[in-house]
Amino acid sequence: MFHAGLEALFGRNRDHHKKRHLFRLRRHRNNRKEEADELAKLFSDKPHTEKELISDSNFGFAAMQGWRSTMEDKYKHLIPFDDASWKLWSYFSIFDGHNGIETAKNAADHLEIHLLEILNKMLVQQKDDKINSGEPVRSSQLDIPTLCAAIKQAYFELDKHLKSMVKDDSGCVCITCLIGPEQIYLINVGDSRAIIFSNDGHILAHTEDHKPDDPAEQDRIHEAGGKISKSFAGDVLRVENQLAMTRVLGDFGMDKHIVPPMADIVDYPRDSSAAYLVLACDGIWDVMTNEDVASFIIDRVATTKLENIAAQLLDECLRRDSTDNMSIYIVKL
Repeated sequence: MFHAGLEALFGRNRDHHKKRHLFRLRRHRNNRKEEADELAKLFSDKPHTEKELISDSNFGFAAMQGWRSTMEDKYKHLIPFDDASWKLWSYFSIFDGHNGIETAKNAADHLEIHLLEILNKMLVQQKDDKINSGEPVRSSQLDIPTLCAAIKQAYFELDKHLKSMVKDDSGCVCITCLIGPEQIYLINVGDSRAIIFSNDGHILAHTEDHKPDDPAEQDRIHEAGGKISKSFAGDVLRVENQLAMTRVLGDFGMDKHIVPPMADIVDYPRDSSAAYLVLACDGIWDVMTNEDVASFIIDRVATTKLENIAAQLLDECLRRDSTDNMSIYIVKL
């Protein structure tokens, strides 16, 4: 018999949220009591609605545990990114953990270290008339393909580092943004997402989720020897009957050729059209579209602080039956 709280939770969203959010279960339970016990470990009898809020002149942040029994999201922001070459840049990142918190925690502690190390090496190797030693770097001084390759390499280096630190079976996805004085870089590994939109709520740029229903991801996984399937009727597609995302940090019990820490990067000019940036985990995107989020924010910016808009948006996601942890940055560009 299901716990009363679970009945209340899944009675409201049984159409798809129940099975959609079981990706932490490693296999389907045929025994109903056994499945109920597993669900009870994942979900609380009532949602945790207390929020962590951060306020700044140019951004707001909010996080909420929601229906989950534990909070597995981590986050990090650095303004400026460093005090030397990258002091005109800002860094924002959200790490959405699964199957434990260790990977997300360690990734949040170390990603910027790997990024700065490899980006500074890139500057040394690029030595030319465009870059003066000790002066702040601008995108126009950089070779963009080289920059993107360096960023991608940093994620592989981080994953190697995580393997020596993380002792459990956890993993995480990661959405990151590097904001330069001339260009914005959205960096994605997994199914969190970032969007850039205008003052009228028009979506200007966004990342693409790394999920098993993406034909390109399906081809890549099959070529790597992996399989994509549903664990049971009504389930979402999964990689190796386990993950509902196709690229991750951690998850070292799986073949990393199949689920690599391979980042995709979207760049967009930091011009007058770009008004706001949002980074958020899938607890938001499961129940709101890009346009929903942009409209929600634009409708409130004239009268409400960004961190309070972020908090209100999480409440709206809970009202729409999001059953996951939720974290969001709203950044004014």
